[in-house]
Amino acid sequence: MDHLFPTRRLQAIATRRPARISLAGVSLGVGIVAAVAAAGWCAATRACADMLDAAAVMALAETSSARGANAPPLVSHDPHFIELTPVGLELVASRTRQPARLAQIDEFDYRNADGDAVVLLVASAPFASEEAHWSARRVGEIRLLTWTSGGKRHVLAGRAGTHGLMRAADALTAMPER
Repeated sequence: MDHLFPTRRLQAIATRRPARISLAGVSLGVGIVAAVAAAGWCAATRACADMLDAAAVMALAETSSARGANAPPLVSHDPHFIELTPVGLELVASRTRQPARLAQIDEFDYRNADGDAVVLLVASAPFASEEAHWSARRVGEIRLLTWTSGGKRHVLAGRAGTHGLMRAADALTAMPER
């Protein structure tokens, strides 16, 4: 019968006390919003493994065609610079790529004594599982050596016959994380 006389129901609703919002409820709501925001930030700022592999192939193609064997070595004052001179690779350029709006990839371009290009890409991967030793795969004539350590994903790329590529990967995976 209440459906015939909605005024009683409305009157009962109007005379009720307003619900109290508890501090615990507000804290829970703020916590959920913060967790969703943090998860979104992590997803937006990371470069996934496939993105990093594709960027390595592109970077190697760009550096191989853009600069020849005459590229002068670069003396870097970058704190993230990785010294590979002991294994026969000289740094000739470094830069930062942004494959997505918030993701960032550090790129280091090296040359061996023959002038062959080797590219090292490093991206943040705070939730990736540690892979202390490198694993290799081929994409046509390009060899990609990948590993994850210290919350960073690394890809070392070079042509399959490039001298010093494997030694560089061994040296990089043996280095303590800075």
